[in-house]
Amino acid sequence: MNKFFFLIFAVPIWAHTYMTNVSIDGKKLEENKCIVKPWNNENFPEKDVTSKNMLCRSESPQLNGGTFCDVQAGSKFVMHFHESGPTDRAISDSHKGPCLAYMAKAESNGDGNVWFKIYEDGYDASSDTWCVDTLIKNDGALEVTIPADISPGNYLLRGEIIALHEADRVYGKDEDAGAEFFPSCAMINVIGAGAANPGQYAIPGIYDKSDPGIHFNLWGGDKSYEIPGPPLYVPGTAPVGNTNTTKIGITPVVNAPVAASNPPVNNNTGGKSKSCIKKRHNKCSSSSRKKKRSRSKGNKTT
Repeated sequence: MNKFFFLIFAVPIWAHTYMTNVSIDGKKLEENKCIVKPWNNENFPEKDVTSKNMLCRSESPQLNGGTFCDVQAGSKFVMHFHESGPTDRAISDSHKGPCLAYMAKAESNGDGNVWFKIYEDGYDASSDTWCVDTLIKNDGALEVTIPADISPGNYLLRGEIIALHEADRVYGKDEDAGAEFFPSCAMINVIGAGAANPGQYAIPGIYDKSDPGIHFNLWGGDKSYEIPGPPLYVPGTAPVGNTNTTKIGITPVVNAPVAASNPPVNNNTGGKSKSCIKKRHNKCSSSSRKKKRSRSKGNKTT
């Protein structure tokens, strides 16, 4: 065998990432505490959006005996992502793409229409910055806000990085093609007096391999990017009680919103309404074309 060929494929790939630590109230906890253990090799991504590994890079989150960390509703929670192996990087800077976060009641083990999105950050054309660029700048720290109105109890918090460097080709016959998904799950116990139960989406099911935000040419010079998945959950708009139905994927459960004394503000969208079709230079503009979410920034990591 050609020695050069052997060396290339014998060297592990350190460009990938997974959640190694979490921070609560500004304190970084020990490695792997309150984190669902991934599959045998945490360094490799998932590419099949229909795989059960899309949950936490583990076919079934192993929660028995795991530690759930107490987190106050409405507080900040930080997930720390790092490459596997002897590097200091969060992820390779070639693996540009969006960051997202979802939550689900832990009692569900992630199965069914139990997930809701609490965070998304895609691409900012004004600064030519992807969420992955910001993640690297912040040493792998991804900060999200726990919704203040959700019911207390144990939750899975699923942080996800999507790398688009191979996404110009759709995953299928060519297994090297397609977006790379790096989901990891934390286990948290939400403390609060809320009563909202917003979970209504299934994982797998929130993405299709042909979605514009999944099948995307990173190298094509496109300055418009549509963040994939369901809309962000806006605190104050979820029904109270169990919302689980037989619907799957990103088909929402139709419920009347809970009345609020003040208009709800979504901390992860800067208070912008869903009518913000495109965001450029921090301004929203409407469009007569089919509505879509476009690179709306989440509550960015600082």
